[in-house]
Amino acid sequence: MDITNLNKKDLVILVKKLKLLNSLKKSLWNRWIREYKRINEGKDIFKVEYFDFGPETTQYIKDKAIEIFKKLFWLNPQLTQIEFVKNQNLQWWMRIFYNDNMFDLSYNRFQNLLK
Repeated sequence: MDITNLNKKDLVILVKKLKLLNSLKKSLWNRWIREYKRINEGKDIFKVEYFDFGPETTQYIKDKAIEIFKKLFWLNPQLTQIEFVKNQNLQWWMRIFYNDNMFDLSYNRFQNLLK
């Protein structure tokens, strides 16, 4: 990219983006790429990691995920906005992600707390 042809306003915007990029890289390690894209695109990230415990798991997790997003974040996302990912390491229940915030509601977390 040739920055010699940019005017002062464009240079200021570019410097702000570079400072943001540098700050995210230092503080978020590998998550900086996702967070930088989210900030530039202005989209929120909704993700649910869940433990698959049977055939009715998917519908139950979807219903509970929307309920938990309402309680924890005061948001009402659509099912199409939420990314659902199976994670058998959780040993039960789910983790809820909203942008860079995470609530761990899994049995694995409580098991580690009781050790």
